[in-house]
Amino acid sequence: MSFGSGPYTISLGGGALLAAGRTTGTINVPGATTGMHVKVTPQSDTGAGSMYGGYVSSAGVVTVWLQVILAVTPPATVFNVTVES
Repeated sequence: MSFGSGPYTISLGGGALLAAGRTTGTINVPGATTGMHVKVTPQSDTGAGSMYGGYVSSAGVVTVWLQVILAVTPPATVFNVTVES
């Protein structure tokens, strides 16, 4: 059985982060289960030295994260989030 849901959107960034700092947010995705593939795509530049990703953290909930290498304030960025089996 195939499952596909999204895209959903979430905004992360805009606040200062220490070196190796991370900010996270969650969104509800009905039908999502742990182990499903989560695709996270920024709508704009997240800044140098940043990484991002996401995972299904519990049934129906996706956690999206933005992490930096150096102490910076990453720009507020909207991310598209899609979940697939």
